[in-house]
Amino acid sequence: MVHKMNKTEKISELKTNKTRKVAFMFNEELWQLFKQTCESNKTKPTWEVEKWILNYLDQNKVLD
Repeated sequence: MVHKMNKTEKISELKTNKTRKVAFMFNEELWQLFKQTCESNKTKPTWEVEKWILNYLDQNKVLD
């Protein structure tokens, strides 16, 4: 019997097995504003980018 992961399990696995380092190029002012806003909200830029990616995948029904 094959276990099909539900969306929560899939997201959890995607958030834990981090082996890929990715570099982005941003305008310096944009990046500083983003970092400052993350700090104000007591979060990390990496976490916010990860959430955006997961939301994008979810909107495109990839996580179903």
